[in-house]
Amino acid sequence: MTGYAIVLASGRLERLQAVGNIAAIAAASEVPVDVFATMDGLEAFDSETIANGDFEMGPIGEAMMAAEDVDMALFTENLERAKTLGDITVYACELSMDILGKDLSEYDDVIDDVLGVAGFLKAAEDKQVIFV
Repeated sequence: MTGYAIVLASGRLERLQAVGNIAAIAAASEVPVDVFATMDGLEAFDSETIANGDFEMGPIGEAMMAAEDVDMALFTENLERAKTLGDITVYACELSMDILGKDLSEYDDVIDDVLGVAGFLKAAEDKQVIFV
């Protein structure tokens, strides 16, 4: 294994935050990480969704968003910081974008490129795959 390949299919804030944290710690530990944002996981990266904080969330997510005494970075910020620490690439799912009629400009700048499933699997062939 030469790193992690995280398939992010959930738009739930708690899972998004977990992926951001895992990727950041791995990158800081010099472990390469690829994140493939697909389905609802990709839609969480929509610029408008981020600006409005309009995420699906449970009690933990609600507490994170409401906490005034905790300085917690949003998953996109964690991923961006992780890129300064190590080898991390964030991919948007081409099929999800096609279905929604969107292009990369509608998503947060933390996304590096667009890949289909076959391309992501090729990029992930030597990594441990984690599905979130």
